[in-house]
Amino acid sequence: MRVVRSIVAGALIAGAAAVLTSMGAGTASAVAVTPLPGGVQVDLSPADTAWVHQNKFGRTVAGLPHPSAASFGQALDAAAAVSSSVPGGRVTFTVYGPFDQLNGTMLALQ
Repeated sequence: MRVVRSIVAGALIAGAAAVLTSMGAGTASAVAVTPLPGGVQVDLSPADTAWVHQNKFGRTVAGLPHPSAASFGQALDAAAAVSSSVPGGRVTFTVYGPFDQLNGTMLALQ
C-alpha cells in the first residue's frame, strides 16, 4: 500500500510541476526549471507568482500525500503573498533529495 501511495504522490507532484511549468506557456514570462546536481531549481515569474498567490496554489500542494507537502505548500503561499505585494516580486525554490526525503529552500524575491 505504501508503494501505491508513493506512486500516486509522485504523479500528483509531477502534475503540480507540470501546471506550474505551463502557467506561463505562451507568454513572455514562464516558469524556469533548472536541473541541479541532486535536484531542481524553479523560478516563478512575477505573473506566475501572482497566480500562485491569487489561487492559493500552495494549499493544493499542501494536500498532497507526502510528508513535505504541507510545509512546502504553506511556504509557497507565504512566499507568493510577500512577493506579489511588490512590483516585480517573484518566488524561487530548490528541491533536493530522493522523493521520500525531499528538502530545499524557498525565497521571496523582489
